[in-house]
Amino acid sequence: MSCATAFRLPLTIGPILVTGGAGFLGRALTQALVAEGHRVVVSDLRLPDEAQRVTGATYVQNDVRDGAAVMSLVEAQGIAAIVHLAALVIPACRKDPMLGAEVNVLGHINLLEAARRAGIRRLVYTSSLAARPRGPLDSPANLYGVYKAACEDISKVYLMDHGLPSVGLRPNVVYGPGRVEGETAAISLAMRAAARGERFEIPFTGRMCFQHVDEVIEIFKRCLAAQNDTAVVSDLTTKVHSIDDVLAAICACVPEADVRAAPSLRAAPDGLDNNPLRRLLGSWKSVSLAEGTARTIARCREAVVAGPLR
Repeated sequence: MSCATAFRLPLTIGPILVTGGAGFLGRALTQALVAEGHRVVVSDLRLPDEAQRVTGATYVQNDVRDGAAVMSLVEAQGIAAIVHLAALVIPACRKDPMLGAEVNVLGHINLLEAARRAGIRRLVYTSSLAARPRGPLDSPANLYGVYKAACEDISKVYLMDHGLPSVGLRPNVVYGPGRVEGETAAISLAMRAAARGERFEIPFTGRMCFQHVDEVIEIFKRCLAAQNDTAVVSDLTTKVHSIDDVLAAICACVPEADVRAAPSLRAAPDGLDNNPLRRLLGSWKSVSLAEGTARTIARCREAVVAGPLR
């Protein structure tokens, strides 16, 4: 997957550790960074097959729940910047709440501790819009959101106690070619189905923020480059679309597409605010839903001819 972004991260930043780098977003970020000449160390509990690895990146098996192993990795590789993506998403947290807490909360603390002890000042991590309170109980809608909200507060305490800066980004629905895991992967899977001429039903409806992976990668790179001395937590966008808008964007690219949505309403967050990110980064080039859908379907069509995404 190539990320068509104009911003290039300075080569003086790094080596860069990407935890959870074998996943959808981690692989896309690793590919973009390696293409720019950065030394990238990918850590994950389960490493991908050789054929699925990004050429030029270093892969190390590592469990973020093991604080000593995380610290050893950071020291051995001379890490200077961290992108912490490793997490269990909504379905996995629902299935095994204890494991979800260990990976998402304990793992987050272990990365903060490693950064503190190694003197690393560039740490960017994924939170989620799921962390935002919503609904009649004014709470996160699921355990994944609860864990991510805790991680945001823990990061703020590390700033107060240790002066450790960080940037927590709250994506909502990140989509693009190659996304197959997580509840909201259904958006990407619907686009893939349209490209293949297959029927697909998105298992929910509602309104949410849809962010193409190319734009998200650019935001991550800009956050790594930013001069930051606080604990930033920010939504990525305030633009909200409906699932009907997604279906319309798909049909604009593939008029004969047989894609639809189930009537189950997915809770939408309130009070979106990306001003903290705007203050840190200024502006960046956004990818519209129409453009992002077209890019995704085009790449999925290429994959039908060329084989699995590499």
